[in-house]
Amino acid sequence: MLDLLTETGMLACKPAETPLGMNHKLGESVAQVPTDNGCYQQLVGRLIYLSHTRPNITYAVSVVSRFMHEPSEEHMNAVYRILKCLKNALGKGLLFSKNGVYGIKGYTDSIWVGSQTDKRSTLGYFAFVEGNLVTWRSTKAEGGF
Repeated sequence: MLDLLTETGMLACKPAETPLGMNHKLGESVAQVPTDNGCYQQLVGRLIYLSHTRPNITYAVSVVSRFMHEPSEEHMNAVYRILKCLKNALGKGLLFSKNGVYGIKGYTDSIWVGSQTDKRSTLGYFAFVEGNLVTWRSTKAEGGF
């Protein structure tokens, strides 16, 4: 990720908190100013690859990838905002390590009316891809019997 920020000149930029602004209005219009297709496609392609380990940018990358055929300056600015968000999250992300484990495994458990005090159910799950934890959840469900 550092090489991407360095290559685009965004290493010294001010970081952004979110990859897209609230109520973004990205779309196509007749008055849009075109930008370099090749540069845009290359950046978005690299962001698509990077989104596998950075789930926080996945939605924003899916939005900007819709305009690969005819990007505008507005679309390129959205890509730069994603890069600024990545700058804010240096050192964070999912780590996938090689460990000789193959496949996808999921585990779940639930205890219905598990708590004697509030009668709420307790449930949880874990999902592993090639031995790497990718999602988990542990909650107390509302209600009970």
